[in-house]
Amino acid sequence: MGRIRRYRTALIRHHRSKGHGIHSPFAFNFVRFVLREKSPYYCYDDIDELRQAVIEVMREHWPHRRVASFKDLKMLFRITNFFNPQHILQVGTGYGLTAATMLNVSSTSELYLYEPSLGSYPVVGNVLAPYLDSIESYNSLEVALDCYSRAQGELHEQPFVLVNSIPEPGDLAVLRDYLMQLVESDCVIVMRRLNHDERLQALWNEIKAAMTCGQSFTNEKMGLVYVSKKYTPEHFFLWF
Repeated sequence: MGRIRRYRTALIRHHRSKGHGIHSPFAFNFVRFVLREKSPYYCYDDIDELRQAVIEVMREHWPHRRVASFKDLKMLFRITNFFNPQHILQVGTGYGLTAATMLNVSSTSELYLYEPSLGSYPVVGNVLAPYLDSIESYNSLEVALDCYSRAQGELHEQPFVLVNSIPEPGDLAVLRDYLMQLVESDCVIVMRRLNHDERLQALWNEIKAAMTCGQSFTNEKMGLVYVSKKYTPEHFFLWF
């Protein structure tokens, strides 16, 4: 999504983000007290310290690579904290920061990470070292999806998926099929970097179009789909 388009829609998104025109009690509370919550959480300082350490390493070795903003990491923590999943599927590493952020929510959560280039950035190993007992990593998307599905299926829990990137060209079709199946029942799907990858943006639009119930929230950079039979389909275009 281009920057000019985002500027043009800023006023509409900002107005809606204050709760104006949102009639669903769930959506109103989710926007006001999760996506736009201003109060600090206990682990924000730890997340910021970890992010700054990653920035220093990336600046020295890979100066053109970008890491997740502190704002986005705080929001990801709040989203994960709100849904509190026992099992998390993450596609793409985000240099370890997104995984560490989500695992800060609960010491009992388990994360299934698919990233075939995990060894290309040693900094990721340092970031994830304190969380290794809670992470299963995979070089194959198909294997990661199978292991994750069996783990969360045993508890009959709602799937919680974070998509940071599409690591390999062949992953797109596999990921698309999996996510399209997920939206047929209750699930949470978070997608980042929508404004940097046209494939992610197209996939996001396809998922929204397939929803027969639930709600979606996006600021054109990050998007969240919450599929629940409790709610008729609604899509919120916001500033957060």
